[in-house]
Amino acid sequence: MADSIDNAGSLPNRSLKALVWTCFGVAALLVAVRTITRLRYTVRRLTAEDYWVFLALASLLTLCILETIQLPSLYYITAVLAGNIPLSIELMTYTEDYLKYEFAIIILFWTVLWSVKASFLALYYKLFRELVLYRRVWYFLATFTFLAYAGCILTLCFSCGHISNFFKFGQCARPEYIWASNFSVYFSTAFDVFTDLCIMAMPIRLIYNVKVSVKQKVGLVCVFGLGFVMIAFGIIRAKQVLVEQQFVNLSLLMIWSTLTASISLVVGSLPALKVLVTNRPAGTQYGSAATRAKQQYSHNSNQSRNVRLGSLASDKRRRTDTSDSQEDILQSDKSQFVMVKHDITVSFDEAERPHPSYRHHPGHGMGQAI
Repeated sequence: MADSIDNAGSLPNRSLKALVWTCFGVAALLVAVRTITRLRYTVRRLTAEDYWVFLALASLLTLCILETIQLPSLYYITAVLAGNIPLSIELMTYTEDYLKYEFAIIILFWTVLWSVKASFLALYYKLFRELVLYRRVWYFLATFTFLAYAGCILTLCFSCGHISNFFKFGQCARPEYIWASNFSVYFSTAFDVFTDLCIMAMPIRLIYNVKVSVKQKVGLVCVFGLGFVMIAFGIIRAKQVLVEQQFVNLSLLMIWSTLTASISLVVGSLPALKVLVTNRPAGTQYGSAATRAKQQYSHNSNQSRNVRLGSLASDKRRRTDTSDSQEDILQSDKSQFVMVKHDITVSFDEAERPHPSYRHHPGHGMGQAI
């Protein structure tokens, strides 16, 4: 009988449990790498966007724990619906246990997604600090995103009439409650997709106007366009809930919920890892660039000194020649580089005409005795 219950879902019990914790492991690994990268190569301290990612990871961990506890109830209900085991009074107990955990799991699911959105908004807050128009748009979008999250929670709480009905067997089967439950799914999915699109679209104009190469602009668009991955998984999950039949495939719902939450956290961690792909050790590419810059600086300096020695004129006047040279000082603060511009001013006084016994050869720095 145990085998008939554990194999009742789209995946066996052990396989689904392994999938849940594999998803969490991948997400936790990406968050850890992201945190180490930011502390070692970029900001070197934790900021608001990091704390939002940590909140998303903590919510995902709690979600996976509750899903693991929920698995026996899920597979028992699925086995009864599939006809693998006979209907009994125990179904009421298992169903109420399932609903008790499912209510918390749904809230944690939205918390993961909205925490990742908040992480992106925290990043934008720093980018748009000096741009008044963008800052106003940011405040509006941040407020709208928070209200959308609150709306998701409220529609869930009232999807079965009184909130206590959500945890009772058969209390949510009335037609008006089924409609309210579907509305909650439509509402949360629609605002999830809409806020993702707004967050992705917000920096597009800034990327268009920034003075970088086309390749770099394409890279920035790809980074901020990762939200389409979250949108795709969110829509697939919604389709698992909004079925024409009265009973949902519970195992598929858990699979897509876990995948969507994990992918959301992975997407939120990827932009910070770009430095690992673009930066190379300072002794290779950056070291050679600095060497070439220093050689060019030295060459320009020598040319300036040659001008001082070789430029002799007839009239008695003082002139000043200013030449600009740029030296790329790539100070390896791991990922930060400083461009220093040197203004070299070369001054010289007019010298007496050379004695006729000296002949000046053009192209040489000094005269030659003959």
